[in-house]
Amino acid sequence: MTTNPDIVVTTCGRELDLSNTELVLERSNSLFSYNIHKLKSGEYIIAEKFFANPFHNRYILLNDEQIEMLKNL
Repeated sequence: MTTNPDIVVTTCGRELDLSNTELVLERSNSLFSYNIHKLKSGEYIIAEKFFANPFHNRYILLNDEQIEMLKNL
């Protein structure tokens, strides 16, 4: 069985393919990477990948309203 590393499950339980997204922001250091991807639906995914322990990776789905709220913080 092969697994596609681009298929992720968000914290709300949706399964999405990151290969069909636009990479909006990419940041990383030696401990983790923090990327924001935009879906064709207008929603965004924040992908937090921890290099030392991939079991702690998180994929958080946000919509335009939530992104705008974050900009105002």
